Amino acid sequence: MTNTKAIKSNKSDIKSNGTFEISSQKNLFSNEEKICLGLLAVLILIVFLIRTKFLFIPFERDEGIYGYYGKLLLEGKIPYKDFYEQKFPGLFYFYGFMVALFGDTVKGLHTGFMYLNIFSVIIIYYASRTLFSPIAGLISATTFAFVSLTPNLSGFTVQAEHGVAFFISLGILFYALDTVYKKRIFLFLMGISFGLAIMTKTSGLFLVLWGGIILIIDFMFRQNKTIRNFIVPVSIYSGGVFLVIATFFLLIFLKGSFQEMIFWTYEIPKNYVSKIPFEDGVKYFTYSKNAILQNYKLFWYHSLLAVVMCLLNSINWKQKLFGISLLIFSFFTIVPGFYFYGHYWIQTIPGLSILAGLTYFALSRLIIKYLKIENLKYVYLTIFAFATYSHISANKAYYFKPNYERILRMVYGNNPFPESMEIGNWINANSKPEDKIVLLGSEPQIYFYTKKYSPSRHAYFAAIVDNVPQHKEWQREFVKGVEKAEPKYLIYFNHPISLFVQPNVDQYVFEWANKYVNKNYHLVGLVDMIEGQHATYLWRDQIGNYKPQAQNVIYIYERNI
Repeated sequence: MTNTKAIKSNKSDIKSNGTFEISSQKNLFSNEEKICLGLLAVLILIVFLIRTKFLFIPFERDEGIYGYYGKLLLEGKIPYKDFYEQKFPGLFYFYGFMVALFGDTVKGLHTGFMYLNIFSVIIIYYASRTLFSPIAGLISATTFAFVSLTPNLSGFTVQAEHGVAFFISLGILFYALDTVYKKRIFLFLMGISFGLAIMTKTSGLFLVLWGGIILIIDFMFRQNKTIRNFIVPVSIYSGGVFLVIATFFLLIFLKGSFQEMIFWTYEIPKNYVSKIPFEDGVKYFTYSKNAILQNYKLFWYHSLLAVVMCLLNSINWKQKLFGISLLIFSFFTIVPGFYFYGHYWIQTIPGLSILAGLTYFALSRLIIKYLKIENLKYVYLTIFAFATYSHISANKAYYFKPNYERILRMVYGNNPFPESMEIGNWINANSKPEDKIVLLGSEPQIYFYTKKYSPSRHAYFAAIVDNVPQHKEWQREFVKGVEKAEPKYLIYFNHPISLFVQPNVDQYVFEWANKYVNKNYHLVGLVDMIEGQHATYLWRDQIGNYKPQAQNVIYIYERNI
């Protein structure tokens, strides 16, 4: 009798599990599921074809330094002593894993991140499908696939935020599975996933907080509100988070660099938190938002339509709070410091994609409720697919015939990223494996390109010309390392962004460099970075009496024999 009533009252193929309304079509052989899995396969193929076009695009400086650190970790170097970053150690182990699996080459890391992105697309599909329906899952997966390719949020890169997005997606999937199967292991795995997110990038903290808040929301909608039903889920989830944090902290403690980790991840970042005034932050946010939404408004507006849907009565309050809270905490990941760099926005994509599924789910229920049209889901899917196809067609040059230099200039301006790869290639062709190099400028990707090592732990030159109390000591440490290494090549970036010299810092390193270069080196390469044009490269005898035309010039020096 109960089953008959359930069938009669479930014309929309939706049922409630007591907390979250989910699709009743759990049969993988349902028509909707078959169609969506088939289209998911097509989507994955399209993503694969697009991302293979970016396998050789040059790195920007963060990509280069992270890949370099991953390699150092695999070689037994100690984090925060032999190298450092203002991030938790999960960042180093994440890149170490990627380098170990796919190799220490540009193609290798891009290949690894391509598969990471594809796995994220699949995970988002199953998370949204579990929470809502197969079509919602497909719409979420499509949103993730294309928004994560956005050039102005560094979609083509191997930035750490792609790893954070993967772990966030995984955490949301485990939460979705818990809503259906009510097995505590999923809460534990959810905690582990979000714990890995925060260990990879500190801003993952906001999703850790969201995980706790959504469990509190779950409790609010439980019929049996006992202290046990509150404490146990939150404790299991928290246990997963703290297990990850404790594991990484223990690793660093055993390596003898725990105090150094605290210094680099807590003391130094305090200098950056309040640098940008709120008013400037608003300007940066507006600029970044406009650049990112360009050509991708379809996906963003469709996802954010979920906010409007939450004001209507087509979904229950639990779903409304789920959607709104996920949106808010996803947004928080880009706020710290008010920098709003494009690649920060990658962390918002999992939440944005889930909201895309929620938009479809809520809107389809609204149509069923008031228009009594029950098979409109395939019409909705067709319209969304056509809009996606139109998006691909409008951006086919970027997706299928990318011009690397043009893309890098569009996203990063006149930063010397294409030039760094050219310089790296020249050094590889004119040096032996045992030869050493040093950079006066923050382009550590050259260390990665050449498979050579910085003579100092300060591979990021900007750190020793930053206005922090320790910078004078670091400059002298850097100089000692260079003089001891006697590098064959010294590359000087006469470029304000690359040098990133802060006001009122010690000029010792530049005074030393001027004397050291004049005494020990001769010019063998020059890169004239003329604004708006392809850089001019001159090597050895080509230099002659050439006078640079640009303000930004790169000089390559070779040690005297």
